[in-house]
Amino acid sequence: MYDRLFGGDRFIAVTRALDAAALRHQVIAHNLANVNTPGFKRQEVHFETELQRALAQKRNPCLPPGHNPLQEVRPRVVTITQTGERTDGNNVNLESETVQMAVNALRYEVLARSIGGTFRSLRTVINGR
Repeated sequence: MYDRLFGGDRFIAVTRALDAAALRHQVIAHNLANVNTPGFKRQEVHFETELQRALAQKRNPCLPPGHNPLQEVRPRVVTITQTGERTDGNNVNLESETVQMAVNALRYEVLARSIGGTFRSLRTVINGR
């Protein structure tokens, strides 16, 4: 029964996206903290492409019964080794990271509201109002 309430594809995808947004926030904060560290290479989180791939697999009619590719989607932290224009070898761009932090905060807010709406709907059904 809980699988039906909390195991649906939408719920799984949104909770995985929330995990990715939280991790992305940590990674961007780490990049910003090391903006002046010589030789530091920025990191980023890869998630959306994996989610799209899992959603495409989900539509595959040959998918084994009971297998849900969304359950396997996880965000990955990747180090960007390409050096920017800085002479100290650091490739963190303060302005770019700050913009990414703001975008990620908005993304997290939208996802959190989506999950909150799901729980409000459940509460309404349970309370009968």
